[in-house]
Amino acid sequence: MKKQILIKVLLFTSLYSSFSQLNAQNKGSVKAENEDFITLDLLSPIYASSRYRVSYIKNLDSNLKVGLDFGYGNDAISIVRPEGDNSIWEVRPELYYIINPNKKTLKYFSAELFYLNHNLILENKTYYPESGNPIRFDKADFNRQKFGLIPKFGMFVNISNRVGLNFYTGLGIRFRINEYSNVVNPEENEFYRSHIKGYKQEGKKIGVEFSFGLKLYYRLKNN
Repeated sequence: MKKQILIKVLLFTSLYSSFSQLNAQNKGSVKAENEDFITLDLLSPIYASSRYRVSYIKNLDSNLKVGLDFGYGNDAISIVRPEGDNSIWEVRPELYYIINPNKKTLKYFSAELFYLNHNLILENKTYYPESGNPIRFDKADFNRQKFGLIPKFGMFVNISNRVGLNFYTGLGIRFRINEYSNVVNPEENEFYRSHIKGYKQEGKKIGVEFSFGLKLYYRLKNN
């Protein structure tokens, strides 16, 4: 987990430097403090839980914007195949505070609420119940729900008058609920051990949620 966070931080630093140079070279770009955006997440299709995420960001005033992000994925459209039959959806409302609306690159702080619902049909796996020994099964339905709050920092970088890139990072808190149902042929497997439990651990858990992303945005002109 620490190694993954370090890699993402290094990637964020590299992207920040590259986009800063791009914006410095793009002198013809316009400021976007009074305009709305439509965005497409470029990284979510390659997550372990692959899905497509789009959002609409509405301008409120020179310093405030509000956005709503919706994501969905299943086996038919996923780029990355999960371990079982898969479907996932999520919703993420977000409030943005633009630090300096007079800059060409709009840097911001934001607060994002999120809810995610993930379903898998798993075969020939083992999971950790809330109590007792690990359970091996032939087939089972798995559901993961996750919700929480993430403070973030990011920026909107112009590529042209209409198109740009939004990249961001953040660290927050999440509450996760893992549930198994319709378990076929369950049996105890007291000798099973797994260093990375993930969906293998049934029950409720509070933890840290790390966020890192890159979005392509299209600017909508306001009258």
